[in-house]
Amino acid sequence: MGGCFSNRPKIKDISSTCKQSSARISNSNLASATMSNRFTTEEVKDNSRPGSANRKAHKKGAHVKNIQRKASIITEATTAAINTRDKTLEEMIEIREALNQHFIFNSLPDEVIDVIVSMMKLFVLEPNQLVYAQDQMGSHFFVVTKGKLEIKVKNEPKGVITKGMSFGELALMHDSKRTNSVYTIERTLLWGIDRYEFRNAVASYNSQKFEENRKFIDSVPLLQILTNAQKEALLAVLKSQSYFPGQKIVTEGEPGDLFYIIKEGTVSCYVQGKIVRQLGKGDFFGEQALLYNSLRTATIVSNTKVGVLSLCREDLISVLGDQLQLIIYKNSQRIAIESSPHLKDLTKNQEEAVIQKMKVVSYQNGEIIINKGMPKGHKLWLVVKGAVIAEESGKRILSLHCIGDEELINPIQSNYEENYIAEGSVDIEEISRAEFETCIGGKLNNIKSHNEVLKIMRNVQLFRALPTNKLESLVNMIYVQTYGDKQVIFHEFSLGDAFYIVKSGQVDIIKDNTVLRTVAKHGYFGERSIINNEKRTATVAASGKAKVWVLNREDFLNLIDEGIRHQLLKRMELQDDSITLPDLSIIKILGKGMFGNVFMAINKNKGTLYALKTVNRAKIRSYDLYTNLLLERHILLQIDHPFIMKLVKTFKDEERVYFLTELVRGKDLFDVLREMNLLTDSDTKFFSSCILMILEHIHERGIIYRDLKPENIMIDEDGYPKLIDFGTAKVVEGRTYTVVGTPHYMAPEVILGKGYGLSADYWCLGVMIYEFVVGSMPFGDEEEEPYAVYEQVLKAKLIYPHHTRINAKCKEVLEKLLEKNPVMRGTIETIKAMKWFEDIDWDAMLGKQIKPPYIPRLPNQSAELNQAMKSKVSLTAVISKEEAQDSFEIPRGRGKPPPTAWDEVF
Repeated sequence: MGGCFSNRPKIKDISSTCKQSSARISNSNLASATMSNRFTTEEVKDNSRPGSANRKAHKKGAHVKNIQRKASIITEATTAAINTRDKTLEEMIEIREALNQHFIFNSLPDEVIDVIVSMMKLFVLEPNQLVYAQDQMGSHFFVVTKGKLEIKVKNEPKGVITKGMSFGELALMHDSKRTNSVYTIERTLLWGIDRYEFRNAVASYNSQKFEENRKFIDSVPLLQILTNAQKEALLAVLKSQSYFPGQKIVTEGEPGDLFYIIKEGTVSCYVQGKIVRQLGKGDFFGEQALLYNSLRTATIVSNTKVGVLSLCREDLISVLGDQLQLIIYKNSQRIAIESSPHLKDLTKNQEEAVIQKMKVVSYQNGEIIINKGMPKGHKLWLVVKGAVIAEESGKRILSLHCIGDEELINPIQSNYEENYIAEGSVDIEEISRAEFETCIGGKLNNIKSHNEVLKIMRNVQLFRALPTNKLESLVNMIYVQTYGDKQVIFHEFSLGDAFYIVKSGQVDIIKDNTVLRTVAKHGYFGERSIINNEKRTATVAASGKAKVWVLNREDFLNLIDEGIRHQLLKRMELQDDSITLPDLSIIKILGKGMFGNVFMAINKNKGTLYALKTVNRAKIRSYDLYTNLLLERHILLQIDHPFIMKLVKTFKDEERVYFLTELVRGKDLFDVLREMNLLTDSDTKFFSSCILMILEHIHERGIIYRDLKPENIMIDEDGYPKLIDFGTAKVVEGRTYTVVGTPHYMAPEVILGKGYGLSADYWCLGVMIYEFVVGSMPFGDEEEEPYAVYEQVLKAKLIYPHHTRINAKCKEVLEKLLEKNPVMRGTIETIKAMKWFEDIDWDAMLGKQIKPPYIPRLPNQSAELNQAMKSKVSLTAVISKEEAQDSFEIPRGRGKPPPTAWDEVF
């Protein structure tokens, strides 16, 4: 039986050879096994095809998870005398030279280096003193300014470190075990900094600069209309520049492709040699270069020392496209539509169709836009630039507002009673009523009602996994039924034949003549009856006059094929939140992790299989896991997708907390790839498309996964990917800075600690696609030390081995996803729109209607299930027995008292 924690093996202990001024002693990655609720098939032999590039049989190392702790206690060089004195100029130069040898530092700006150098403490050690021991958790990076040290691996001498050298740099990245021991040979002076201080310095600087630059972007009227995502894309390509007093920044009459925002200082603007104005902090110039690539209309000279943010037209085009004005207008249209009480309920596709169909018309000051006497409801106008004024009443309609939207939903047989004219230079987006209704698929009143039902249906757990086209077809089958006060909608024990949503009013759920609960507007009931031929468990009657939307079971079953119905039945089984711990019986252990264990369990009453993850409270306390567990629970409760492991319920008792989840039966993708060897283009596209849909679902909820790799994806019994193990996931707004992931899959921005967002997951997907078609990693494939892998990720170019033939369209996707600048990777929408994915039926994929390239063979487990159903051994007894065999020691003295009522939600 394959193991449940098949992470890539621990990094080997490889000692570094120290060279003058550039020596480094790399540390191994802490391979803490993750807990996954997976059920694997038997181990598969490596049946690699002859003549092909065989896949590596070993995994590339466990993920690194940086649980940042304040270094209030020195854990390395504990016998040193620590001094925080000022450094001499010679020492500062020596430290800087040592820092320059490491990519961790040479990618940082001078301001951050200055802070890091200033924070370094002096460690003075006498001869024969231990700096750190092999297998000890690393925390410090050291620079030698005096003395000599010896490197030992398993007590065998391996090298000498002398003045000007540095060591321990990997500890600055994440929790890592030291791969060697270091002792002083003679009296030694070390300047050291720990991970917390280093990461905090880098994160604080980047966070401050990001917010500072964001404020400047927000202050530029030209860019204010951009979306948050578009602004963040620009922030990634902004460059800082400095000018001395009297220095010419731009010259009148010369071609220009740079736009400038002044961060500090003042400049003078000259036209034909005469000063026309002064600009200072927050002002900008050169915007015409972005819009029209025109010649400079003025010369700009710095009066003082000036700091600016610059944006070149080429970078603008690379992140936003080549028509900034068009983007601004499109954004204006979206804001106007979404601000209208009559149009805001349009779906994204409907809104986009309207925007694409609208035409822009420009008006000069005083020109008539709407003539007096024009029929109302004939046209829709969106003001995207300037303002419109009603000639007689003086009513002003400002930019980003609609005219005629109310008349579209409530047609009035009347005409406009006054002219509407342009106030200044005005741009209007226009569309006729007929064109508008074609775009949205019908009359606005009907479409609003349709969209209202669709939105509610998306929130019904049973329907969440349905493809969009199926869901929309179901909505078209729904009709309205009206009930009077006390009128019964259906009786208890009657056969369920319909699903209901309350359109208006409210209804009572009644059992034994007692009202159990009341369902108000947009509440729903009866969903189980349309999938299962069940009898009603209660009577439902109107409380006052009520209108309900009705979906008949027969219509539902005619539309949904057997495959989707089977899926829905399985999902419905997982919605039983009435289950309790005593209802469960343990079948066997599935896997053991550093922080807990995972068991296969069965509901003794219904025979439903689950995975049960258990975390002992002693470990929670010792490893300070309170926040991590709450975050994991919070994330899992937000997710409901056919390709993602589902959380059923959480429990707690005095000994531990529990996560009861869907049991994923199958084989992890890493082992599947070993068996399939190099994937065909169509097989690669199948897996990639599914994973892209997974990322789409979690990213819509602001969740970044951060450790996407084949080991964290199971191929389930249907042959479809299933994402598991959300221990490293995070809800992120803007940027996060923690180094988390598996080295070979980490995006450059994660390694550098400069702050990253959702696009870091796209890099992981790019690595996986490369792995699918090439059979190796794109960067650092032959490297086992994390530090060496990081260097390759940051510096190496993307190349393709001669033995592989990759589809040109697939290569285009790879080069986009593996772009070192995260902004250039695009969005889910732009990636899905690429030519390689153009033949993918996303709805059919979501409904598991596409034949998968591989279906795992599953062993018969009926004997185990029968034994578990009959077992009299308590669940807690089995778990306690397994915990007693854990090889992980609980560290003493590290535990914090639990936060007040931290587990009340479990």
